[in-house]
Amino acid sequence: MSDKVFDILIVGSGLSSLIFAEEYLKKKSKLHMISPSFNNKNINVSKLKVDYKTLPPQLKKNFNQIQDYFNFNKFNFDKNNCNLLGSLGFGGLSNYWGLQMDKDSDSDLDSYGNQIKKQIIKNFIEILKEKSLSGSYKNYSNDFKMDKFYEKLLSKKDRNFIINKSILALNNLNNKKKVNELRPNLIFKKIKNKLVVHNYFLEKIEKKKNLLKLSCINKNQSKFFLTKKLVLAGGTLSTTKLIMNYLNIKYEVPIKHHPRLMSVYLGRNKILSNLKMTPGLLQIKNIKENFSGDVRPANEMIIDISLKIYSIFKPFKGILMFLKNYIFFSNTLLSSKYSNLFIKKEKNNFQIYSKQKNTLKILKEKQKLILSYLKKKGIIFPFYKNFFPGIGGDYHYFGTILPGNSKLSVNKNCQLNNNKAIYIIDGSVINFKKNLYPLGLVMANAKRIAKIIKKK
Repeated sequence: MSDKVFDILIVGSGLSSLIFAEEYLKKKSKLHMISPSFNNKNINVSKLKVDYKTLPPQLKKNFNQIQDYFNFNKFNFDKNNCNLLGSLGFGGLSNYWGLQMDKDSDSDLDSYGNQIKKQIIKNFIEILKEKSLSGSYKNYSNDFKMDKFYEKLLSKKDRNFIINKSILALNNLNNKKKVNELRPNLIFKKIKNKLVVHNYFLEKIEKKKNLLKLSCINKNQSKFFLTKKLVLAGGTLSTTKLIMNYLNIKYEVPIKHHPRLMSVYLGRNKILSNLKMTPGLLQIKNIKENFSGDVRPANEMIIDISLKIYSIFKPFKGILMFLKNYIFFSNTLLSSKYSNLFIKKEKNNFQIYSKQKNTLKILKEKQKLILSYLKKKGIIFPFYKNFFPGIGGDYHYFGTILPGNSKLSVNKNCQLNNNKAIYIIDGSVINFKKNLYPLGLVMANAKRIAKIIKKK
């Protein structure tokens, strides 16, 4: 064990971690991070043309990193029961999919109280402005534009659905002076001279007098760190496991998530925008019950992934590429009340599993309502194909360690109630009931906590 005692250590290399680090290092000279990911060349997606090689390993069938992640975290899951894909230990899939964010945010912060809610929203707007991101929110707006046909849909009201223009963590790449500074590699490049990355998985947290002892491991060796403060930003799965272990929690803990069904449609009109990349451009949200679909045109990256799944269509790639601006992909996302994932410690491993059997049926029912709405608005022809990635294949995991008085809870400054030296800044500490695209609020809260800690 090293005799060195760190003032603060942060765990994880996703956007919540990097936004925290960027804010913290505005006033501090150095920050130490524990993460196994920044040597991963797949994280570099800075080129305008996004190709299949830039995708994370869970979409390339290169499972070495996933296997390491599950082995080191001692996660077990049955693929017949659930199918975990997203937001693992190395940045999360949102970094590659346009980073869509939701305008419906305020109600998800009720447990923090009005004052902190205002602070988080203020930090969200700061991020939008600092990164020149696309879309509009409250008093923030930029030059994100779409075809007139789709812009007109934004003003049309329906008794069941509303169409919103998305907030996208993506710059207008037509302006060559702008680059997408929210991409992890670019944030890392900006702060790398002040950031020391230790290439380990965090395996265990223990209390050692007034310090925290961190047991870490990689393929070749083990190492221990001592720190006064610990910031956990490794994603809901790993953070929940670490805290359950630290608190010796043996009961079942629900993992909140948004069950998801992927669909493909044939559009009646092209969908183009002034963005070089094609993320979800429109969000179609049900007014009465919280579920939504988004619309994004195809691109070569999405078509390549689809052909991996449905290889019978590979000979038709040229035709699909010719029609790509008429081919719409969509996610149907359910609210977290349909969550169907659980984690429980059994001996030395953590079992992740689902219980209910009707998730796919519910998703198909909601997707048909969205399909009917798309046809009614003249957006698509009546053809579609669904793909269900499995229970847990949602990419949004959250809400396991919320503000409150239970054993597994934090205070309003996201400090673990059992030990105020442990801060949690990933999705674990927010319960997304209305917000179906959590990334914006997770980043905003991470920025808020960085401001609190750097004052101490």
